[in-house]
Amino acid sequence: MNKKPLRPHLLADSSIHEKVVASGLSYRLIHDFYHSALTVSWRKFIASYVLLFLVMNLGFALLYSLFPDEVTNSKGRFIDALFLSIQTMSTVGYGSIAPNGDFANIISSIEITFGIIVNALSTGLMFARFAKPMSKIVFSNHAVISTDNNARSLDMRIANGRKTPLLDVTIQAYLCSFHQDAQNRIYRKIVNLPLIQDRIPIFKVTFELNHIIDEFSPLFKHDLDDLRRQHSEIAIKITGLDEGTGQMIFCYHVYNFRNVYDNYQFEPLSCEKQSNIVFINMDNFNKMKPISSSSD
Repeated sequence: MNKKPLRPHLLADSSIHEKVVASGLSYRLIHDFYHSALTVSWRKFIASYVLLFLVMNLGFALLYSLFPDEVTNSKGRFIDALFLSIQTMSTVGYGSIAPNGDFANIISSIEITFGIIVNALSTGLMFARFAKPMSKIVFSNHAVISTDNNARSLDMRIANGRKTPLLDVTIQAYLCSFHQDAQNRIYRKIVNLPLIQDRIPIFKVTFELNHIIDEFSPLFKHDLDDLRRQHSEIAIKITGLDEGTGQMIFCYHVYNFRNVYDNYQFEPLSCEKQSNIVFINMDNFNKMKPISSSSD
């Protein structure tokens, strides 16, 4: 029986991040323009570039239209001045519309200078956005607390969303919670959650993270209701080397305790081997079931 190969990169990543608003900090876009241009979404990046291109060309077109006689092959229409501005800024220069006069040539010289700067910046930003290393690690929608051989563990699933493996992967888990000291000051406490295996030499498809909840675990004396009231979270940080690009990737994911289920376990992933190919069915990647139902 022939099966289509698995495409894990089609998995949906439903990251849940708590929004934090900090007051009293000043932020100006012009002072951190490069970082903003790299981190903004592609939709906003392209829309901002198109808007800037239109605004600049409309501004120069207004200047050209002040002296319509200095635009060759123009009938005094604003659209001709706009076309002249676009051709000048893009350095196309078809020749049918051209500046003809001192004022128009001065404006075109200024516009060419602006055009070179804008085109150089946009090309550099476009390349930087494409070349920026990005992870495609997928996290399970939920975390579960399961029991196996009288040992309780916090379990989470991850999957490699790319076709190339990740090498020398390091995984760290933390419990982040808010506390109040004797002076009623609120502070955030971050405690390490040791994993059974926190290093993966070669990460190809999927892996399950496990933290044993014993007397040494920060979760041992807490129940889920207390952790939810404290707005506690589980933060997962992953680093690794992408074999395909040779770049280090970094990613993190946050599990709110509203998405942690006690006395549950993940549905197993079905595997089938044919010749030298292993097929893994990822349909159950986010599915879980109560542990009590397995004994019925």
